[in-house]
Amino acid sequence: MKGRHQYSLIKELYKTMPRGMPLNLSALQKIGISNQRAAGYAKSGWLTRVAHGVYVFPGDSLSLSSALSYLAMQIEGLHVGGYSALLEHDSAPLVLWGDARVTLPRWFSERFSVRYSHARLFDWQESGMPEQTLTDAWPALGSIKCSTPERALLEMLYEVSGKQSLEDAYSAFSQVKIMYPHIVGDLLQRCTSVKAKRLFLKWGREFGQLNVDTVLSQYRIPVGSNSRWITRFKDGSMLSLKPYG
Repeated sequence: MKGRHQYSLIKELYKTMPRGMPLNLSALQKIGISNQRAAGYAKSGWLTRVAHGVYVFPGDSLSLSSALSYLAMQIEGLHVGGYSALLEHDSAPLVLWGDARVTLPRWFSERFSVRYSHARLFDWQESGMPEQTLTDAWPALGSIKCSTPERALLEMLYEVSGKQSLEDAYSAFSQVKIMYPHIVGDLLQRCTSVKAKRLFLKWGREFGQLNVDTVLSQYRIPVGSNSRWITRFKDGSMLSLKPYG
């Protein structure tokens, strides 16, 4: 009887669980496979252990797309953002953003060149903008979402003087050809980073992708005091930003 039950569990496992996708203990428990039994299946070759509590089917290799799809179910709001969302052909490390303050699993970060950012960059209260400013990522990344250019620019500019170089950000900003003023205005008034907003307005004027003065006349965009915002980079250079670009 015991052997028959085990066989039925293995049959259910192979019948219902997705191939190529990490399987965690929560998913396995839903079909009746306990932590101890999962470890036993790994020892007997029915599963391959990726990390503590994470398995794949034998012979399956973890692709970036399947691993991202798995993480998107674990981390609220996970999406490709910032620099990576703007330049898919030049996205190493892949920049991920999410709503939760978490550390990416070691098994994931050891396999793929990625980094994760979390910040309360937008005040989304009573807004549908979180969903409206995410779109499907390119096919190689599977089902994970990706920031629209307007949102990705602000995510990228938030990281300038930190993890994002000013030169690369400047180049990426210049390559965005189309911005929708109503999306830009809504995002700027919800953005909590004075640096990101001022830099966006400055480069928006410089590259001319939109009429900055029109956006400012139609949306209330807080930019802090009337003083310049100044920061010094590690190489000694400085960035000085006027309130409205």
